[in-house]
Amino acid sequence: MATDSQLATTTRSRLRTVAILLSLLCTVSLQAQKSGGGGKGGGSSSSGNDDSDDTSLPVCPQIVGSHPLLEKLTLELHLTCQQEVRLLPLMHDEEAAIRPLLVYAAFTPEERQAMLLQVELAARAQVRPFLLPEQQKKSDAEAARIAGKTTKRIGKKKEPPVAADAFGSEEALSSALDLYSALTPAQKKEMILQVKQAARRDGAPELTTEQTAKIDGDIALLQR
Repeated sequence: MATDSQLATTTRSRLRTVAILLSLLCTVSLQAQKSGGGGKGGGSSSSGNDDSDDTSLPVCPQIVGSHPLLEKLTLELHLTCQQEVRLLPLMHDEEAAIRPLLVYAAFTPEERQAMLLQVELAARAQVRPFLLPEQQKKSDAEAARIAGKTTKRIGKKKEPPVAADAFGSEEALSSALDLYSALTPAQKKEMILQVKQAARRDGAPELTTEQTAKIDGDIALLQR
């Protein structure tokens, strides 16, 4: 279960997201008003009447720095400002799943990287319905490339910081994966089982007798 500190952090993150979204929606509305009407015909020859996918809208400067994957997708797929506004909450949900994963000490670097790739692929699948057909093709191709990645170079990278509380770290990561809507129930079950099994193997951070019993019980339920 999430601690008061984690809940407070999540609340602050969601409030920041709401503030950014309100600002962006106002910006998009003003831009739409300025560019509305049929006066000047410059720009795309396929402008049509679909304001929801207006590719004339610029990339949202307010989102820069909000989420690395969203910025990567924006550059890769040429997302519109309206698309960024829609995807930002999903990216913050992905970030909430990744944060406890980065500090989970029971994982090897290879295991951590492999799960990070799973989360990224799930995030890409979740945003796919918000993309135009051409953008979907590009995203699908990149997803296929990511899925084929190997982790043999991960050992050369600097180790991330690890959480001091082994049991709290395990519970936080398990809870974050369970709450992440981009994952299917089967993916959640498999990934959470992997998290808990890693906590119980030799060499993992030390747990109390009660904590060990709790994790063993969870593993038994997940393996049914």
